[in-house]
Amino acid sequence: MRAIIAGGGTGGHLFPALALAQELRQRSVGVFLVGAGSLPERAILRCEAFSFRTIKIRGLKGKSLGGRLATLASLPQALIQSWAILREVKPHVVVGMGGYASGPVLLMAALLRFPTLIHEQNAFPGLSNRILGPLVDIVALSFPESVPFIRGKRRAVTGNPVREALFGADRIKAGETFGLQSHRLTILIFGGSQGARRVNLAVLEALPYLQRFKERVQFLHAPGEQDLPLVKRAYEEAGCLAEVRPFFQEMAEAYASADLCLCRAGASTVAELCALGKPALLVPYPYAADDHQYKNAEVVVKAGGARMVLDQELSGERIAALIIESLEHPDLLQRMGEQAKKLGRPDATLRLADLVCELASVENS
Repeated sequence: MRAIIAGGGTGGHLFPALALAQELRQRSVGVFLVGAGSLPERAILRCEAFSFRTIKIRGLKGKSLGGRLATLASLPQALIQSWAILREVKPHVVVGMGGYASGPVLLMAALLRFPTLIHEQNAFPGLSNRILGPLVDIVALSFPESVPFIRGKRRAVTGNPVREALFGADRIKAGETFGLQSHRLTILIFGGSQGARRVNLAVLEALPYLQRFKERVQFLHAPGEQDLPLVKRAYEEAGCLAEVRPFFQEMAEAYASADLCLCRAGASTVAELCALGKPALLVPYPYAADDHQYKNAEVVVKAGGARMVLDQELSGERIAALIIESLEHPDLLQRMGEQAKKLGRPDATLRLADLVCELASVENS
């Protein structure tokens, strides 16, 4: 059996696609990934040794008028490239994981009557998936809240695939990896591969408010390359125990060490937090398409698994207040983690892979 998985443009689309690809490969499915050809895509997929094809396409959301016109002008070429890939691979099923790279491939696959499935990671469906929903055979969703916003012949809530490598790390051993002390409250701060400057600066603003608690708190902070020197110096000057790296390759160990996460609310991040039962202070990226990070965060906050602060309202005082509250009420984070875990779907990859294999088997029997 052969499957094409199309998606990419951001890690939020790439990592679920990679998790699904790994599961399908374990089931002896030949997997071909199609993306926009970004450097992170190429680097990650090269390490995983997947066959990789690219199409020339860019996103529409958040672009100037000129940028949108350029994207629309490139669409015919992207469709031709998609047709060529489909003709070359002759897949038994074509899967779209969202993002602008999946649009042309899934549209062409649907027109050519290949079995098709799209997966939506966010609580509010993206533009590509809203357009494709009525055209494909199955729409798979991460959140039940997405169902009213997308049409489809068949809709199924599977959850969002989470990398298997994130599960199973031991907290004590993980802490030793970073030189942490097991009796301290550990705050994990990250903002994606590029970091999040607004979050970084707010955390540094919080340090003076935490001075009398600094022997009880420690930090794992991934600020990205640009803010690395500034963040390192601030922790040193404040006398706080902190492990600061541009980003954490060992995310399983970072999550295992964390008592509280401070991060954006991208779909993959939210899925990981819930699957692992990690309480969080979520700061939705305010410029995300369709404000989807706010909607992702809202689902977890309503369930009691996280707190949310809007980007424009984020301050060091707000961050310090939650950390101090967590120190004074040790059961707070435990309750939040339990509520987050109730939303988690650690078997999302298996559920989605089952649908993919079912679709391929039925359509090609």
